[in-house]
Amino acid sequence: MLQQKSISRIILLHLIAILFVIMNVSDIRIAGLSDLIPLFDLMIIFYFGIFKNAFSIWFIFILGIWNDALNGAPLGTTALCYILLIKLFLLLNNKMIIKENFIQIWRQFVAFCFLFLSMKYTVLSAFNGEFLNVITPIVQFILSSVLYILMHKFFDYLSQKLLEDN
Repeated sequence: MLQQKSISRIILLHLIAILFVIMNVSDIRIAGLSDLIPLFDLMIIFYFGIFKNAFSIWFIFILGIWNDALNGAPLGTTALCYILLIKLFLLLNNKMIIKENFIQIWRQFVAFCFLFLSMKYTVLSAFNGEFLNVITPIVQFILSSVLYILMHKFFDYLSQKLLEDN
């Protein structure tokens, strides 16, 4: 019974991550704001993929493919960026002694977000054969970096309720 309860909690956490991908694809028709949604999917992948190791690489890969399919981007672009950065940050976190205080985690998220947006912008620009508008990634970076502060608290709550035994 306890194992079934634990599995249902893990499934719920994965469904929340899927919901965050859907939130990033929502169509807001107010002066082009649909392109300026903070990267909620990146936030949850960073928190639960790097610090909590609750998401497998395969799940993150599927989220990236699904994100590309919903956004109309070339399939694999987001998944490639997710996986390369997660592997890099997991390697760096294993090599360095990281104190898990919030300021260090937030700095890592800012670097993670910047690298993700830079990689994705570069790949999409190369795929399209021209440089894309740079304003959208800059605004997404700023919004995501600031909102991560609040989302981190929400993820701590989710982690406590869904991953830790009560």
